Amino acid sequence: MRSSTVAVELARLWAPDNLRRSAPGIALCAAIAAVAFYLDTHSLLRFGAVWVPPLILTLVIGMALQPLSTKAVLKPGLEFAGRTLLRVGVALLGARLTLGQLVEGGALPVVIAVSAVACTIVFGAWAARFFGLSRDFGLLTGCATGVCGAAAAMAASAVLPKHENSDRDLAFTVMGVNFLSTVVMVIYPTLHDVLRFSLFEMGVFLGGAIHDVAQVAGAGQTMGPQVLSDSIITKLLRVAALLPAIAGIAWWVARSGGPQSDARPTPPVFLFGFLALAALNSMGVVPAGVRDAVGQISSFLIITAIAALGMKTSLLALARIGMGPVMLLITQTIFIGLLVISLIYGMRALGL
Repeated sequence: MRSSTVAVELARLWAPDNLRRSAPGIALCAAIAAVAFYLDTHSLLRFGAVWVPPLILTLVIGMALQPLSTKAVLKPGLEFAGRTLLRVGVALLGARLTLGQLVEGGALPVVIAVSAVACTIVFGAWAARFFGLSRDFGLLTGCATGVCGAAAAMAASAVLPKHENSDRDLAFTVMGVNFLSTVVMVIYPTLHDVLRFSLFEMGVFLGGAIHDVAQVAGAGQTMGPQVLSDSIITKLLRVAALLPAIAGIAWWVARSGGPQSDARPTPPVFLFGFLALAALNSMGVVPAGVRDAVGQISSFLIITAIAALGMKTSLLALARIGMGPVMLLITQTIFIGLLVISLIYGMRALGL
């Protein structure tokens, strides 16, 4: 895509007239996200040991309001929130990363993160065919499982060719990955004695095998500050792999030939924003307060985009998705868990 074309598209999206047309739909999605954020920050989504992620609540509320998506006044805003605000939110994720954080754990977290991301995406594309699903669906779920859950799913969807079930597939992936991430958040810490990992290895395992950042933090927190720190560092390495992962998927789609390859022959611009913010943060020019605020804005924008996704997704269509996608997500979750365990044992044997 030529830079002049990108500039024209950005100018069109952020033009005052387009923003005015989009305002009602954006406001509704933001209101849904605000409700979920309020309930989460006031611990109203915790029921004993059970925690309902705010993005799941947002998605459910959005799907309940799906009949409103046909309203002409809301359509421009739903599209803007689901695409443009999503890209801004993903780009802002870069402000959470620093190069220093990503290398302080040594070789093990790096090897685990890179292998988990690359192998899970490739495995997803292969395993999807086994379950009678498309390669692109496997890339979508593989990226969500391998990189960072819902945010990665939304980013991958932005570079995959669109079809009539794109929103349904994305909604299923967001819900499925979060559900499975919550399940393993509870299970994995109990495997400490069985696996005979050190606390450092346990942190790397949690950060390398659990899908979403929030659930990684939840699992690490149950095992103490050292495990929490090591798990978050490993997870941030996987988040940092978002740029090459999405660029690789875009290249794979473009290289495959046929009409699908016309979708996006180059990586989307928002990923370069992600990289630029990570670089600025690494240089220490972003104050801690600004970094925290940007992180909150990023989370809010992604959840706002998920509200738009929910409103465009039919519950009936989601119910008809079948067992194939369910089994694919479960298989990918088992795959990444076993892969990380095997790599930790292997690197221990090599003395690395």
